[in-house]
Amino acid sequence: MDNSDIELSHNEISLLVFAIEGGNAAPIPDASSCEEACPIIESVEELLCGGTIDVKQQLVRHLNSHIREGLIECGMFELMAAQSSSTAFSPEAETQLQRASEQLAAWTCRIKLDGEERRLLHDALSRLPRSSWITMPKTMWRLSRKLKRA
Repeated sequence: MDNSDIELSHNEISLLVFAIEGGNAAPIPDASSCEEACPIIESVEELLCGGTIDVKQQLVRHLNSHIREGLIECGMFELMAAQSSSTAFSPEAETQLQRASEQLAAWTCRIKLDGEERRLLHDALSRLPRSSWITMPKTMWRLSRKLKRA
C-alpha cells in the first residue's frame, strides 16, 4: 500500500470515523461556537499539548476536517447553525435543506492516506458488526477495496 490519494464520499468518511471510533458516533461540532467549528483550534491544541496525539486520533481529526469541509461546501453547516435556535423549518428552509442534502450526497474529496492510516481504517472497518456488512454490502466492500488498493 502506498500513500496515493483516495476519493471518498461524505457518507464513506462518516462511516470510517464511526468505525475507527469503535462504533461510537463522532460528536458534531457546535455550529454556534467558532471554537468547536474551527479546525485551527485543533492544530493549536496539538501544539500546546506537545504533539502527543496518537496516530488514530490524528486520523480521526483529519477525517472530521473533511466531514466539516463537505458540510460547509454544501451549505449544510450554515443551515445547522440557523436552525439551532428553532425547531420548525420554514418552507424555504426545507427547500434549502433538500438542496444541501442532495449536494452532500454527491460530494466527494480526495484524501491522502499513508499505509499505516489505510491499515488502521481497514482494520476498523473490518471490526464493524456483521450486520453492517449485511445491510450495506456494496458500500462496505467498495470502501474496503478502496483502502486496500491504490
